[in-house]
Amino acid sequence: MKNSDEEETIIEAKASMTQEQLKTHTMLLLTEIVLKQFVENIMLNIEIIPVDEKQNVIVSLRASEFLNENTLLKDSYNVLKEIQHMEEINDITLKWFMPVNNKNTEILTVMFDDEALVAFDEISYKDIPQASTQYIKHEHLD
Repeated sequence: MKNSDEEETIIEAKASMTQEQLKTHTMLLLTEIVLKQFVENIMLNIEIIPVDEKQNVIVSLRASEFLNENTLLKDSYNVLKEIQHMEEINDITLKWFMPVNNKNTEILTVMFDDEALVAFDEISYKDIPQASTQYIKHEHLD
């Protein structure tokens, strides 16, 4: 009985949040997820766009110049596995950047809309290119 009371209190608190408070709450949760997944700080930016009661989120991440597509898919999968449970997120986009010819270049973009996130438990990291709403791979990524 106590858990349902706590859940109801959390739901009421979220309902009374302003857009700015919800944005800050989402940023903190995303930062916590990314920091938990990776030893080093790879987060470059978080952009949050309010959409009705939810948010579209773009997370920019720094990839090492030695990473390949398979590793980035695994890393994306681990982050998305956690993010999928965040009710305030509508669409999530992960953008991976790495140095290419001494310039910070977007090498992989993976987007999941709310429908694709719901089905995320049914896929593996290898399925991300087909299961994602948008998948863009730079030519320099093997």
